[in-house]
Amino acid sequence: MVEERISIDLPTPWSGGRFEAERVGPINYLVGPNGSGKSRFAAKLLRHFRDRSLRARLLGTDRLREMANPGRLGPYFGDNFAAGYPKNHFDQLRGAGEEGSGVDSVLLLEDRLDLRIQVEATLSHLFGRDVVLDWDSGNLVPKAVRRNSGESYRLDRDECHGIKELFVLLTHLYDHDHDYLIVDEPELNLHPQYQAFFMQQVRRISGRESAAGKAKIVFLVTHSPFILDLRSDDDVRSVISFDLEYSVPRQVFRESADVTSALVATGRLNAHHKQLFFSDDPVFVEGHHDALIVESLMEARGVSAAAAGSCIIDCGGVEEVTHYLRLCQALGKKAHFIYDLDSLFRGRLRSCIGDDNSVRSLLAFAGVGGHFPKYVGELDRLLTDLIDELLGRSLDGELEPLGQYLFKFGRDKRGAWNKDQLARARVAVMIAIDVNRTAVVSEVSQDAVENVEGRWRTILKTLAEKSIHVLPGGTIERYLPSFSGDLFEPSQEAKGSAVQAELGVLQEIRRIGDPGRDVALADRFEALYDVVQKLPAKAPVDFDDVLRRHLSDYVHELQKVVAVNPDWDHNQIDRHMQQRPLQESGVVWLDSFLRGADGGFNATIGVSERVSGDRRCLDVNSDTTIGNMGEFRRAD
Repeated sequence: MVEERISIDLPTPWSGGRFEAERVGPINYLVGPNGSGKSRFAAKLLRHFRDRSLRARLLGTDRLREMANPGRLGPYFGDNFAAGYPKNHFDQLRGAGEEGSGVDSVLLLEDRLDLRIQVEATLSHLFGRDVVLDWDSGNLVPKAVRRNSGESYRLDRDECHGIKELFVLLTHLYDHDHDYLIVDEPELNLHPQYQAFFMQQVRRISGRESAAGKAKIVFLVTHSPFILDLRSDDDVRSVISFDLEYSVPRQVFRESADVTSALVATGRLNAHHKQLFFSDDPVFVEGHHDALIVESLMEARGVSAAAAGSCIIDCGGVEEVTHYLRLCQALGKKAHFIYDLDSLFRGRLRSCIGDDNSVRSLLAFAGVGGHFPKYVGELDRLLTDLIDELLGRSLDGELEPLGQYLFKFGRDKRGAWNKDQLARARVAVMIAIDVNRTAVVSEVSQDAVENVEGRWRTILKTLAEKSIHVLPGGTIERYLPSFSGDLFEPSQEAKGSAVQAELGVLQEIRRIGDPGRDVALADRFEALYDVVQKLPAKAPVDFDDVLRRHLSDYVHELQKVVAVNPDWDHNQIDRHMQQRPLQESGVVWLDSFLRGADGGFNATIGVSERVSGDRRCLDVNSDTTIGNMGEFRRAD
């Protein structure tokens, strides 16, 4: 990290507040969902540096605007740079560059042979292009020349967008006249491999001292997992996270300087997992099959996590989920985590959230103290007592699988069980209580089971308040009716088969209309479905609300035409209504029309399948308004 004092009064859309940082990374990543204020912050950051007389440069998202060919619109709206860049307008072009345009890249290469050599060598190496800057009647004309053919053409007008992007990005990256470079969405127009190449160049340049002895610092506003190139602890600490609630952006270094390095050090923070940086409320599950089931359950509900700006990330195991829990805590994200039952007994979940003040408050409010690990430890003790009782029984019938599982650890040697064996046994007893409660009660006592259940409910409720959802009945396959494997030691093969079978069932359930669909899902998947209903999601786009507003205008016109033309029949009225935008565009048609004896009418308006996927109709009359408009019905 680099000593760099930053203090910014946050502009609109923030309602006040100040961003503070004492250190930044050589490369800093500004991440968050669309609309979270990153570009506004970048502009404010540029002003912060310039107000301190520091040399800073911003490349905005429209950096190629002045380097675009206007095409067919040129003859109508003008083409200011058809002949090149006029020398007598260089000051204005440089001014546009200071505001975020990349057009001054051409001027920089004309003025600075050192930059031109670097950029031309790079483009030649990657794409076989030479850069030529010609003067023609006082205009600077940038050209690209293909080395293999000698073909020459305008670099700014006729070259592909990706090469132009690299032309601009590399020019300003290599330019050490600016100590601070801020780039808004450097991934624009770039293939993933060239995004990776750009980041290689950023790593080569950033932090390296220039001839003036100043190290270049780069800020990247990005939505791309390929630009978010996290390789070290410092890379993660250099993330600045934005959210849609416009809370003060969180710099990981400032919030949690000791953020876990396990994810980065082992290379597990891949492109899929990096989705967490671009979402306010990602959802984490333990494995691939878990993600498939959760996403399919949401689709069967008729909702979308993606539409809510969320995502479902499979982490590869219980310990992996906990790493992401810590990282999201540092980023201030309202993430959701779905854990199997064993997470509290075999993983580090209890220690991970043990110091969370809000968890302490929740437990204190429940009247059970404020020490989460201790409270879970008392559940461990109660379960150990149950294990000892069950080991002294001859477990058969419904509890025979539990007995076989427990006895394999050594029925007469419980005192010699290691920590992991005891944790596995506790999980098995919890599963047995959930699946075969009556049978367990018959072997121990009602009070013993209720003590476990009461403490377990408090733990689950406390964790759920933190959006940590632990499946009370074991692993996720416990809730898949198609699963026929061992509940205590489920194999991946049995789990995979059950998941595939349930995906087929969910396809059928999706065809059920509301409210029967929710009932079917709740009956089939029990507590798993309860968890899914708590995840961030949005219903499908409702086109009907907007359609009704347009139909209101259409019906009003229909009522007016009928009143003014009392002798017109259906065909005459239809011909008139065909001139209305809604009918002219094919969205609706006047399907039937019948006048009444009192001067009123009844009509049926057909609605095209273009809007909602199904052909429908709406019954209206002379008194219909948007307030009393009826429901659409399926067309016969």
